[in-house]
Amino acid sequence: MKFRGIHSLAVRKNEIKLKAIVYIISLLLVFLSVYPILIMLIDFSGFEFNNPARVLKIIPKRVKELGVFLNKRTVRGFFNSVFVAAGSTILNVYCSALTAHAIFAYKWRFRKVFSNLVLALMMIPNTVTSVAFIRLAYSYHMNNNLATLILPAIATPVSVVFMRLYLESCFSKEIIESARIDGAGEIRIFHQIVLPILKPAIATQAIFALAGSWTDMFLPMVLITEDSQRTLPLVLILNYALGDYMIPEFVSVIPLIIVYLLLARHIVEGIQLGSVKL
Repeated sequence: MKFRGIHSLAVRKNEIKLKAIVYIISLLLVFLSVYPILIMLIDFSGFEFNNPARVLKIIPKRVKELGVFLNKRTVRGFFNSVFVAAGSTILNVYCSALTAHAIFAYKWRFRKVFSNLVLALMMIPNTVTSVAFIRLAYSYHMNNNLATLILPAIATPVSVVFMRLYLESCFSKEIIESARIDGAGEIRIFHQIVLPILKPAIATQAIFALAGSWTDMFLPMVLITEDSQRTLPLVLILNYALGDYMIPEFVSVIPLIIVYLLLARHIVEGIQLGSVKL
């Protein structure tokens, strides 16, 4: 009995140590994630620990800067980014869901080969695969066109793999067979049965796709040379050069925060269910 008591006490001590390590690592990761946002808010508000009243003096200055910002090309860049990010996100999640459904629900000769090819494409950096696309865009004079920035979202291997794993973990093929018996067509099955079930996975990938498209600088910098077609990241670079950056930087973060707050509840659910068989 004494030995069991000593053993259980040692187990509890190990559990406490493990929990302490997990909490410390979690707090460190939270701090590293929140720190850039805190620095941005402090710079934006002009807050100083030795002079908190300075914030009241900075507010009128920021209001004037916002008025200048609204009259600049930054507004055009902002709406260009909204168009590109929205189009890329919708195209990304829809085409990925469609491809994942085709791999999961249908039996065709090269399905396994195609699935393995999609997995292999995940290992290739986007910058490498973009070279051929850039050459193709210039060959067909598709540069300086915002639609060209949206087209690469059609092929997103990570989203396809994630949604396929999600379907395999929580979706039954018997539902599709039952719908076919009831007379539903394949398009109706996909839009009315598969897409609603994929909602958590779609929400999760939509956040990642939106953030990636919103902050992308490589393709816009290479393909866009006209000032009227520049996206917000390119405009921010010019504003940095002119010394005007606080208002555009603050405004550029707001859409990502809003989308995250709207879809955040689906992230954990989508990752947990989609990674069951990973």
